[in-house]
Amino acid sequence: MQFDIHCLSTRWKNPTSPTRTESLGYRTPSAAEVSCLLIWDYYVTMPMPASTFTLAVGRWRRATADPPAASGGGGASPASERAAAVDDGVCCSHGDYPCRFNERLAWTQRVVPHRVFAPACLLRKAQLGVLALLPRCLEAAHAVLGVHPFPRLDVLIVPAGFSSLGMASPHIIFLSQSVLDDGGGADRSLLGSRLCHELAHSWFGLAIGARDWSEEWISEGFATYLEDVIWAHAQQLHPVEMEEQCQMKALLRWRRLSDELQHSQEELQILRPNMEKTGEVSACGSSLVKHALNPDKTFMQVHYLKGYFLLTFLASEVGERAFVRFFRLFVMKYHGRLILSQDFLQMLLSTFPDMARYV
Repeated sequence: MQFDIHCLSTRWKNPTSPTRTESLGYRTPSAAEVSCLLIWDYYVTMPMPASTFTLAVGRWRRATADPPAASGGGGASPASERAAAVDDGVCCSHGDYPCRFNERLAWTQRVVPHRVFAPACLLRKAQLGVLALLPRCLEAAHAVLGVHPFPRLDVLIVPAGFSSLGMASPHIIFLSQSVLDDGGGADRSLLGSRLCHELAHSWFGLAIGARDWSEEWISEGFATYLEDVIWAHAQQLHPVEMEEQCQMKALLRWRRLSDELQHSQEELQILRPNMEKTGEVSACGSSLVKHALNPDKTFMQVHYLKGYFLLTFLASEVGERAFVRFFRLFVMKYHGRLILSQDFLQMLLSTFPDMARYV
C-alpha cells in the first residue's frame, strides 16, 4: 500500500493554497486561521506505506532547551565522508519528489532542526530527557546511515496508554511517556534506545518501505538492529562495551522470542507468511495481507526479533563495519521506493558473493 497523492488542497472558510515543502507538503496556518480551520488535507509525493499516516489531537506545549541544546548539531561532516557519500556511484532510482540525497548540503547536516512537544505536566521531563538526548541520537544516526531523509523532526509525547512505546512518521515521532525519566538518572537506555529505534525508521520504514504489507521485518527488523548500533554510537561506547551491551540485548531478545514461539500459533511465527507469493497483486491492484484480521498478530514480535537476528547473523559473517557500510549503499539505491525482501537479498549477494553459500 502506498500514498500516490501528489497534491490536495487545504480548505478553510477563507480558502488558501498549501505550500509544498520537501517530501511532504503543508501550509502552517496563522493564529487567526486556526480558529476557522475546517479541513486539513495531507499529501505526499514520496511513495511510502500507508501506516505512516498519523494524526494527533490534544494539547501540547513546546519544550525549550535550558541551558541551550548540545552543540555540534549543525556542524559539517568530514570532507572525506561527504566525498565518499557523493562518489559512491549510486544514483536515485525513485519517482520524482524533492530528494535530500541529491543535495550536497544535506550530507553536511548531522542534526536536522528539531522540536519536542509534551503536555504541561510532562514538559520538564521532556526537556531534561528527550530534548537533551535527541541531538546526540540524531548525530549518531547520521554517522551510521548518512543524510537524514527528512529536513526536520518533531517529537510528540503521548499518554502511557498509547499502543506502543513509539511510532515514526515523516517529520514526527510519537513517543510514549512511559520511556521518560526525570533527566537525572544515569541509565537512560530505555529512552535512548527508543529514540534511536524510531529515528532508524526514517531510513527503514519511511524512506524505504515494504511493498508487501506482510514484510514488516523490512521496517521493524532493520530498526531493531540499527537501534543498537545508533545508540552505542550516541553513547560513544568503547568497542568492548558496545559488544557487551549488544550481547545483553541479544540475550533478552532471544528469551522474548523463545517465549513467543512457545505460546503462539506456528503459522504466525513465519517471517514472510506469503512465501513465494509475496508481492503478488490481483488484476485490480490489491494484495492479500495474511493474518491481518487475526487479533493475536497485533501482539507478535516475530517481525522485530527474527528480522533482528537475521541481520545480526549477517553482520557477524561479513563484519559489522562492512555491513553498516552496505546499509548506506542500500539506502542510496532504494530510498524513495517500496521494496521486497528479494531486493535486499539480491544486493546483499552481489556485494558479498561469499554469502551465497547460505542460499
